[in-house]
Amino acid sequence: MPIFTVTMKSNWSAPEKDRLSAAIHAATIAMGYPEGDFFQRFIALRPDDFRVSPQYPGLPKPRTEQTLLIEVLLSAGTETSRKKKLALHLVKNLAEEGVDANDIMVFFVETDRSSGSFGGGVFAPPVVFDSQ
Repeated sequence: MPIFTVTMKSNWSAPEKDRLSAAIHAATIAMGYPEGDFFQRFIALRPDDFRVSPQYPGLPKPRTEQTLLIEVLLSAGTETSRKKKLALHLVKNLAEEGVDANDIMVFFVETDRSSGSFGGGVFAPPVVFDSQ
């Protein structure tokens, strides 16, 4: 865990999504998650199916066609400081791939580890972070 869902307009190419994926994974590694902890899905919507406020909440400029809505599913009890740090890593890494920081929205959702299986009906073990 974490599990990422990236919602975007359908104007992104496969190579661009590959770069976004690598940037997101690098952010998780920087936070000490294991290398093999890799769960992402990309949902590309027609422009008329992905609508966001252009400047809410008081952004310095309007969002563009590259807007990303990133939902991060984390274990319940994840510290706020850890979420903020992950959000900063995501913004930094994605900006290095050409995404304007203004276009990156990140929202965290927490779930109890006993609420899901990663496969075979086996529930997730406790989180162990690599040293940072």
